[in-house]
Amino acid sequence: MVSPRKPEKPQEELQALRKEKSRDAARSRRGKENFEFYELAKMLPLPGAITSQLDKASIIRLTISYLKMRDFANQGDPPWNLRIEGPPPNTSVKAIGTQRRRSPSVIASEIFEPHLGSHILQSLDGFVFALNKEGRFLYISETVSIYLGLSQVELTGSSVFDYIHPGDHVEMAEQLGMKLPPGRGMSLSQGAVNEDGASSASSSSHSETPEPVESSSPSLLAPDNSLERSFFIRMKSTLTKRGVHIKSSGYKVIHITGRLRIRMALTHSRSVPNQIMGMVVVAHALPPPTINEVRIDCQMFVTRVNMDLKIVYCENR
Repeated sequence: MVSPRKPEKPQEELQALRKEKSRDAARSRRGKENFEFYELAKMLPLPGAITSQLDKASIIRLTISYLKMRDFANQGDPPWNLRIEGPPPNTSVKAIGTQRRRSPSVIASEIFEPHLGSHILQSLDGFVFALNKEGRFLYISETVSIYLGLSQVELTGSSVFDYIHPGDHVEMAEQLGMKLPPGRGMSLSQGAVNEDGASSASSSSHSETPEPVESSSPSLLAPDNSLERSFFIRMKSTLTKRGVHIKSSGYKVIHITGRLRIRMALTHSRSVPNQIMGMVVVAHALPPPTINEVRIDCQMFVTRVNMDLKIVYCENR
């Protein structure tokens, strides 16, 4: 007698099982990916309170900037990573033993030294940043929030041209040694300016951002050119006059002082052009003077002129 065949599972149940397995596999992949991003974020030189709040795109952007900053520091002239580990050469054993019995001033100096960078930043009347040759922030100090209201995490890895006035794009590009496409400089420098000094071009337009001309050769600087830089630009600011954050951004005049950083060359011949790696600067925000801050005596009067220097207001006295 032939036994009856067992009924096969319906097609719908098989599809449901496949979907469930696919969801489990995707969930497992996401979990592993999130763990790797979490571990990567912990390696960034930022406080844990900041890294724990970063999204994946920000982690990748900051990681790339940090790696480029290491190359910027190590391959530049002079390199910034040279440290003497251990006692100097030709030091006697007795001298080493004497060094180990350190004085209180030496101990205090060693305690202070790890925080020296933050102390210097706090004492500056401004902020510090480093740009690569494409104009991207490799580093910017957290003190930028005091003067512009912008965050260090937001700016790091971003293009400086996204945060400066469109009318200053050409100035910044020239200071960095960037070569603009033909006609780009003219279109920016001839932009209309309204009465409050703002350019009529959109500040958030990426189409006006200068980009280096596609070339196989790096940016070069003639040997007789100076590395020192000092110029003025307008940068975005979300602070009002009293330091209160606002949603819409205006512009602040920033005095940039610093120098170009060049790649370390194997030869020091004066006839060989220097390869530009970027720029390291200190930025000072200039407070906008207002008529209320000027002491006016009885022998003074107030006038107001427009951009054509035509008088639009004058006091009766």
